[in-house]
Amino acid sequence: MEGISRVMERIRQIEARIAALSMDNPRLALSTARASGEAVRFSSLLEEALASRGEEVVREAYRYLGVPYVWGGETPAGFDCSGLVRYVFRKFGVDLPHYTVSQARLGTPVAREDLRPGDVIFFGENGGRGFLYHVGIYVGGNRFIHAPHRGDVVKVSELTGRYARNYACARRYL
Repeated sequence: MEGISRVMERIRQIEARIAALSMDNPRLALSTARASGEAVRFSSLLEEALASRGEEVVREAYRYLGVPYVWGGETPAGFDCSGLVRYVFRKFGVDLPHYTVSQARLGTPVAREDLRPGDVIFFGENGGRGFLYHVGIYVGGNRFIHAPHRGDVVKVSELTGRYARNYACARRYL
């Protein structure tokens, strides 16, 4: 019985450590839980929390619908594509550079079929294989929010047509 008590106490310690980690870094807590074989229940709850974080990112981005495109803009007075992404993610403690190519080098790569709200998607020349020229925030349902070009405003677009053809990659920052 004494051995079982020690094992149960160790499990409580590990769960407490995972819970503490989740407050500081939810991704680290999730990978720790998975690597140690800890509570699948905890992992699924943490996945839900991370998904809701992505939805918070989308809600924040929606606040800027209609803001005019301004080349180099990164404030609600005007955004360019990477400026919008930078501004929104800064609200969540993620400091991104104001340059699409640099943003694409950061975060965790995400397969297109695994996209979820809050992921950042990138577009490139030559069917997505060339120079990255545009970025937006995936909102779900094959749609994304972005600041498209001069003369336009921050808006939601479908990930179809030229956007689908020029899709290059995606990153997850939260």
